[in-house]
Amino acid sequence: MNSIVEDIKARIDIIDLIAEHVELKRAGQNYKGLCPFHSEKTPSFMVNPSKQIFHCFGCHKGGDIFAFVMNYENMTFHEALSYLSQKAGIKLENKSRNLEVKSGFKENLFAIQKEALIFFQNNLKISKQAISYLNERGLNSETIEKFSIGYTKNAKYDGNDALFNHLRVKGFATEHIKASGLVNFGEHGTYDFFRDRLMFPIFDLQGRAIAFGGRILSSSKNAPKYINSPDSIIFKKGESSYGLNIAKNSITQKGYSIIVEGYLDVISCHQYGFTNAVAPLGTALTPGQLKRLKRFSSKVLLVFDGDSAGISATKRSIELCYAEGMIVKILLLPKGEDPDTFLRKHGEENFRKYMGRAISPVEFLLKVSGRSKLDAVRYMLQIIATCPDSLQRDETIRELSDRSKINELTLREELNAIKKNQGSRAKIQERGRNQKSDILNPCIYREEQMLLTIALSFPDRAAPIANKIDPMIIEDPVIRGIFEKIKKGLSMEKLLSVCDEEEQRLITMLSINTEIDEEYVEANVEEITEGCLKAIALRKLERQIKSAGEAGDVKLLNSLLFEKKSLSQKSKLLLKGGNLAKN
Repeated sequence: MNSIVEDIKARIDIIDLIAEHVELKRAGQNYKGLCPFHSEKTPSFMVNPSKQIFHCFGCHKGGDIFAFVMNYENMTFHEALSYLSQKAGIKLENKSRNLEVKSGFKENLFAIQKEALIFFQNNLKISKQAISYLNERGLNSETIEKFSIGYTKNAKYDGNDALFNHLRVKGFATEHIKASGLVNFGEHGTYDFFRDRLMFPIFDLQGRAIAFGGRILSSSKNAPKYINSPDSIIFKKGESSYGLNIAKNSITQKGYSIIVEGYLDVISCHQYGFTNAVAPLGTALTPGQLKRLKRFSSKVLLVFDGDSAGISATKRSIELCYAEGMIVKILLLPKGEDPDTFLRKHGEENFRKYMGRAISPVEFLLKVSGRSKLDAVRYMLQIIATCPDSLQRDETIRELSDRSKINELTLREELNAIKKNQGSRAKIQERGRNQKSDILNPCIYREEQMLLTIALSFPDRAAPIANKIDPMIIEDPVIRGIFEKIKKGLSMEKLLSVCDEEEQRLITMLSINTEIDEEYVEANVEEITEGCLKAIALRKLERQIKSAGEAGDVKLLNSLLFEKKSLSQKSKLLLKGGNLAKN
């Protein structure tokens, strides 16, 4: 197992892997970017190419390529192993394949979704009503196959639990079926979640079915027109976009994504050649969905309905796009039209012409504001203030001044006031988050921290330092655990793979600590190491002295005081704080 992990790490560069998801910029010997694990405006996410590790100084997540994939893709270690082995071009041996949790909870959920997909597709083939509806909507057989559209039967004729019975016959456990969200287990028995609906499978980026959306076919007034699978451990509605698994390559090639409102809008766009179209899942666009889209392009074209609900959705989407630093344009279709109806009525060429009329957020907000121009300007300034891209902010301010006829200097003064107010709130929130997420107290464990930093920065000194330390005198339990592993002879390359999450965080934080003057430490490493060891020993003596005093053991107390005096005279106490930090 360890050799496979090391082979994978040797073939995949952490910079290349993380750059697929995060925009990284060189910062000295490290690379810096906005953390993908928490919301921030100032980059605190660091990647070190020489040590092949990452660490966020905001949320304190850190580790190697395995830790990144596990956190980013919400995978177990064995799922990350399988994913990264394919990426590295390494074929897992049979003994390793047995570790791939084929019988595990998560893999069973994927298998259930896949089986349900086949079940729904087979139902569609024998449903004249469902096929007739799709034909009326202008969808050809190739498109139906491409999007794996299916159908779930009417409970009136086939019972409430046709899918449940099918899955049980296939051997799936009730526990897994319940967790899939495809079957409801209530007081009145078991019944399928989707009944008499066209089924639109939702896929992850690896092309695995993870959930479904369903459109009612009957004329029932009580049932909602569209419903989606509930969230599960493999599906988060706020992070998934319909059609992205098919559209991702096209988005990269064309340089932008088209965001529409519904399933059929996406499907029609693709059938008419606009293969970079995606949609949120029945709800407003979310930051999680935009973060995933941004992996493929930072430019989006919003095409929502022209009614009041569509305008509100467009406004909210503009806010989110700017907060993610994404460039956005808006396409306003004629009233009463959506991409699906427009394409079927007017065709590809007319839709393409309308795309050429796409407008900027500034133009859109001023257009829909009517006479409330000042309100639109203030709203746009609030949006600009959240944008992390200074060039984008500058360009938008210039356009806002030009279109609103308000002096640019006045707008910039107002923007600075807004940003100052937002900054004060953000600092308070950040301070609170950091107080909650501190992983060690540097005032108490400074020497222990410095010793570990030296061991990590100078691997040839790790074993000698560990051998000089009795781990039991290390007060910080995380640092103690790491030194115990080093003491067992583990190399720095293998250390991360055997550490728990908290130990990994500390290792990556100290390894990418930009506050330490490495040149000074390297030049004085022997003195600093001895100073740390003596300071730790003195602290141990102080604890023993306190215990002896409380016990009234005068003989032991005198002996310990003499030992402390002797050690204090020999100590060079170099660790006063400032001389290790960069000037």
